[in-house]
Order: sequence, then C-alpha cells, then structure tokens
Amino acid sequence: MSRDDWNKEDNLTLKLHFPDNPWGRGREGLDEVLDVVESLAVPLRPDRVYLSRSRKYSRQLVHERLDAFRYGIKSKINLHRSQPPDEDLWLHFYDQSAEDTHFYIELTIRPLAFVREDGRAEERAHQLLSAVRAFAQRFVISYGFAHSAIDFHLGSDPHQTNSRAPKGVYEAYWLNVYGPRLVEQLGRQRVLSVPCAHLEELPGGAVLWLTRPTPADFDSEEARLAQARALVHLRPELKLEETLASLRQRSLLFTPLPLQFDEDVADILQWKVEAKGLEQRRQLVERFNAYHPPPVSEWLPASQAPATDVEDVPGTIDTYEAHYAERLIALLRKDVPALMDGTSEALPRVDYHLWDEAWGRRLPDAEKELLIPALGAWLGMHLVHTLGGRWVPRRELEETAVVVGDRAWLPFLRARHALQGPEAPLDFSCSQLFRLAQRLARPQSPRA
Repeated sequence: MSRDDWNKEDNLTLKLHFPDNPWGRGREGLDEVLDVVESLAVPLRPDRVYLSRSRKYSRQLVHERLDAFRYGIKSKINLHRSQPPDEDLWLHFYDQSAEDTHFYIELTIRPLAFVREDGRAEERAHQLLSAVRAFAQRFVISYGFAHSAIDFHLGSDPHQTNSRAPKGVYEAYWLNVYGPRLVEQLGRQRVLSVPCAHLEELPGGAVLWLTRPTPADFDSEEARLAQARALVHLRPELKLEETLASLRQRSLLFTPLPLQFDEDVADILQWKVEAKGLEQRRQLVERFNAYHPPPVSEWLPASQAPATDVEDVPGTIDTYEAHYAERLIALLRKDVPALMDGTSEALPRVDYHLWDEAWGRRLPDAEKELLIPALGAWLGMHLVHTLGGRWVPRRELEETAVVVGDRAWLPFLRARHALQGPEAPLDFSCSQLFRLAQRLARPQSPRA
C-alpha cells in the first residue's frame, strides 16, 4: 500500500489569524480580503460560494447576500472549488474577541497527496507561501501555520478546538507564522535564529519560517528532526531526544504496513481498516495480519450426508430460495446494495455489514431466529447457482445440505454460527465457506 493510499483521508490545512477585523471597516475591508482571495494561484482559488447551496462565486453575489453570512457576533463565508483539488476556504470575522483573533481564515486542500504530486511539490509549496505573503501584505498576522491536518490534530495545539486560543509555540509545523506580539514574547533574536529551511520577516513584524522546503515529507525522519530542533530552540525547557521520540512515534501512524490478510476474509478486513481513522489503522493491520478464521467445520463428506426426509423437495427448495433468501435481500438491500446484483460478490459485503454493525450481539433472539434461515438459504443459493451444487433438504433446517463435488455443505448451520456474537460474522463468514467450496470444486490440475 502506498503512502497516499495509507493516508488518503489526510489533507493540507492552512490557518491564519489576524488581530483586526477588516469587515469592521465595512465593504471596503471585506473587499480587501476578497482582493487577496481572487489573486490566489489557480489551484488555490475558490470559484464557488455556499449560500444554503453552492453557487458560482462573484463578488457581487457576496455583497448582495451579506446578511446570509451573519451568525450572532460573527460572520463567516464558505468558499470552495468546483475543480480539483477539492478545497474549502472559510473566512471568519469576529465582532468581539478576548484574544488577538478578530479575523481568521482556514484553507483546506484535499487530499494531502495534492502537495506531494510528483514533480510539483515545490510549485505547490510556493503557491501556499505566496498565499500567506499576499495576506500578510494587506493584514497583520498574529499566528498561522500550514501542515498535515491529521498530524496537527495529533499534537498539542489548542487551536484544534478553539480558534481564539492563546498564541504560543505548541508544535513546529511545515509552515509557521508568528505575529509581532508572539515574536516579542519569545525574543526576536531567538525567533530569527530558529534552525529551519527558510525564514523571512513579514510586514507588520511577523516572522514566517519553514521546517522543510515542502510539506510533502512532514512525517519523515529529516522533517521530524527539523521540527524537534526548532521546538527545542524556541522552548529551551524541552529535551531534544524526548521531543524527537514523541514525533517519531506519531510518524509511525503515517508509515504503511503490508497487508497480509487471510485470503478468505482479506476484503472484509480491508474494508474495516479503511473505515477507521489513521490513528487506529496500524494497530488494526497488525491485528488482522495475525488473524485467521477458524477452519470451516460446517460440512460432511457427500457420502455421509443424510438423504432428504421432506415430502415435497421442489416446494421446500422454493421456500428456501423464494422466501427465506428473499427475506435477507429485502432486509439488507439498502445497507448492502450489492445484494441486488445477485452475484457472489455480495457475500463479503453482507459479512462485513453483519460484523461491522454487530448483528450477532445486538439482535434479539427472536429476530435472530428469523435471520438465520434467511442468511443460510441465501448462502446455500449461491452454492447451488454459482458452484453447481444440489440442495438436500431436511426437516431439521440445520441438517439441510448443499452437495458440491464430494462434500456436503451445511449453510443453515453456518448461518447460526455466524450470528452467535459480535465477532462471529467474521469468524464464521459466508465468504470463507463459499470460497473454500469454490476452491475444492475446481478441477485439480493433473500431475506431471
């Protein structure tokens, strides 16, 4: 799995805080902000504005709908792009603030892979730098940064939840902007001598610095060492090795692990991994790499399978397929659309849904007794119609078999086992039984 596939939900976030509210000066101040927005490089320039629905952006439209952007003591405008990369640009204007944030912008670019594009990383970094400089030319910045959004949320910066939190040195990001007040608190000489890849003084007394030339390798060993050195320089109470060790631990989350899942349930496990956030991904992959479902036990040699003991064999089979199996399809078709295709591709999707939703634990016993025949009949139907099996109905439902080759499979018994607990849909999946039956039904290649 590639780095970008492993961390495909990550994005690049740029946040800038300003001590003055330009909208407080009326439309003239707002137009100064929109001047900067409209000057951004094309990949960063929004072309839509959200007003109960997405509308094509125009300055005239924003002016006409100023009241729609009002929320109590603040106003906020949501701009975004209709073309890749996926982007949101939020402009927040506060009438009152106890801290030095009366204007705040948040630019989100999805996915982070955009800034890692082969041969374009330096260009993307330059576009982001130019955006910060453009805002700094018009407005004094009190605090800002650009970084991986997930790594930002793994850190200690209180701006994760409070955009007007006190400004301070919490982390070292790819791009960092310290406003004049923070620079003076830290000591201008200390800030100007921070070890970094690039540093420049901005208008109004702010300082911008980069830990690396681009954000593409924010989690690499080189980037973590640069971040640790900068943090220790700005916060002498920190220890380099401890700071570096903490950053390296965070980097493990971004480091792909090979997926070595059991072939019979690999797709089910991979969907589970993909459904979880990056913070759980590594732990899940390690766990699932070591997991193997119990051997399939719901079968007999065909020669030992009891003969049918029902009087109306065709009618009983019709009950299985037209009544029981259709019950499952009716019950799950909204949650598992693949059921409507009628192919065996739906088997792992059903297994995943039953496991992910913990049906084996949360279903009352009465409902479980209705679902077991439905699941068993649906599994048996695939053994018959996909693998060429033959139903052998029995009065005792869990003795009913489907003969495929020299084995008699017990789909209703498998269904009962699959609904006995929260992990049972995985441990006793329909997919595993079907795939084993499919392998055993294939003609064996003659030996040389």
